Amino acid sequence: MEIRKLNAARGWIWVTHGYTLIMRNPMLSLVAAAISATVILLTLMIPMIGPLLAVLLMPVLIAGYTRICRTLEEDEKVELPLIFADFQKHTPRLIALGGLLLIGLLLASIITITIGGDSLATFMDGVKSANDPDMLFEAMLTAGSSIAFSLAVGFTLTFTLMMAFQFAPMLVYFSDITPLSAMRASLTGSIRNFIPYTIYSIIMQLIALMLSVLPFNLGLVVLVPLGFSSLYVSYRNIFPFPDELASSQPAANDSEIRPDDTHPSV
Repeated sequence: MEIRKLNAARGWIWVTHGYTLIMRNPMLSLVAAAISATVILLTLMIPMIGPLLAVLLMPVLIAGYTRICRTLEEDEKVELPLIFADFQKHTPRLIALGGLLLIGLLLASIITITIGGDSLATFMDGVKSANDPDMLFEAMLTAGSSIAFSLAVGFTLTFTLMMAFQFAPMLVYFSDITPLSAMRASLTGSIRNFIPYTIYSIIMQLIALMLSVLPFNLGLVVLVPLGFSSLYVSYRNIFPFPDELASSQPAANDSEIRPDDTHPSV
């Protein structure tokens, strides 16, 4: 599997091309994203096991939306029976991927708590009870070195896990590889493209900030599908399909890779 290393400009290109995909069928894109978000929210409301089920279902929902992105990319007619037939093959691996994510999050939490000890537990209790942002900020500044170190370790582990997960559902679905192999490839692709990924993240945060001024959380109507679609575009740029490799000349360096090298529309 080829994993491309792209230049910083791709961070912006992923956002703009994600928007282009949405505009090919805005209603379908918005409805599909709304359904995915609603499923997660309803799952989280289930007592006790809701958060666990949400993590398990997350790869399935991401793969489902990106399957629609693939259809829009190819200008194909959306055939739900075909999409559901595909999921009969891939759903077990996607749920297994969610299981790996859940195990990783639990391990990261255990390691963080083990390092922080009782001091971290006391600090977290104070954070939960603090309603004043100024008090919360002051508590973080005055936290001991052991607490700061444990939080830094926890953040690093969680961030690494997220990089290993972000492309994994699409790699499992489109490349038909095992969940563990997909997570390794996703982590490698994320590290190789850390600069464009950082720029992409900053742009998405700025967009989220601008959309947050809309009432009734209407900004999420745009932000969720844009996030899914741009993630799919970044996946397509970093992990080219085998038929694209056979039909294109390899670039000598990243500056020779044009925005439309991977696909005419992506």
